[in-house]
Amino acid sequence: MNSLEKNNKPLVSLILLLYKHEPYVKEAIKGVMEQDYSNIEFIISDDHSPDSTFDLAKEEIKQYQGNKTILLNKNDTNMGLVPHLNKLLKIAKGDIILLAAGDDISFPNRVSRTVEIMGDSEVSFVSFNDQRIDEKGNITSSGTRVGYEGLKLFTLEEYLSGKRIPFSGASRGFRRVLYDYYGDLNKECPTEDTPYIIRGLLTGKAAISSEIAIKYRVHGENLSGPKYLPYMNISHISNQYLADLGVALEKGIVDKALSEKLQSWVATNHSRRVKSNLRNQLSIKKYTFNFFINNILYDRNFSIKEKCILLIKCIMKKIYI
Repeated sequence: MNSLEKNNKPLVSLILLLYKHEPYVKEAIKGVMEQDYSNIEFIISDDHSPDSTFDLAKEEIKQYQGNKTILLNKNDTNMGLVPHLNKLLKIAKGDIILLAAGDDISFPNRVSRTVEIMGDSEVSFVSFNDQRIDEKGNITSSGTRVGYEGLKLFTLEEYLSGKRIPFSGASRGFRRVLYDYYGDLNKECPTEDTPYIIRGLLTGKAAISSEIAIKYRVHGENLSGPKYLPYMNISHISNQYLADLGVALEKGIVDKALSEKLQSWVATNHSRRVKSNLRNQLSIKKYTFNFFINNILYDRNFSIKEKCILLIKCIMKKIYI
């Protein structure tokens, strides 16, 4: 069977990434396995969790084996998010890739709607509205990410102009060419989320729907939450953007003018995010003079004026910015 054909439906690889998701993994597996789309391969992989995540996953999967194509994997050692994803993308055979986290719950039509929207050949990736839930599964908000009704397409030019685009990494699906063109993410890159936004916009358009397709769980261990986000290495993310831009230029996907706009955006975005992360760190840690010396004084992302303001606040023993 050709990967493009099963009742004229493209093959979808649905990748479920697990790590220390013991309280949530059964619900996550139920969400991905009960999709209303037939031509799917399920890749469920645990990144060497120290808890019972993998055993619970095996137990839950037994209920769905039937005629489903399921690859269940547990890494021998903990690889980290990006190397783990790189490994699984090499294995995936689908022409469309969907990612899911072991603490979120996909709605049954998430895959089928992604495939339908990708019927537009200009669309390189899709994301949806979400329903926010807490650790216990209680709904905390619903449909607030996307502030319009229906489906809208967005371009790289719009993104670089500063237009607010309500991306959702948790509900994203993308064409396999985004991996085939650009290859593995650098193993030092701390996130796959924003690099795949740039890859998608370099290659085509983003389609974002107001439909709710996922329950996005917010808790203390979210990688995009305050415990981890302020400590992400922004340089590795920026370097990934520039590496992917180089590939797009080499392949003739973008022209020189757009390339220069993206390079300028990367520099501005880098500075903004470095500042934001340090501000967030300062809201968590005690603001000391040593922190100022080690993290701000020699950082070229801060202007002389900003450094003076921060130094004054340090002397006044303020712990906020």
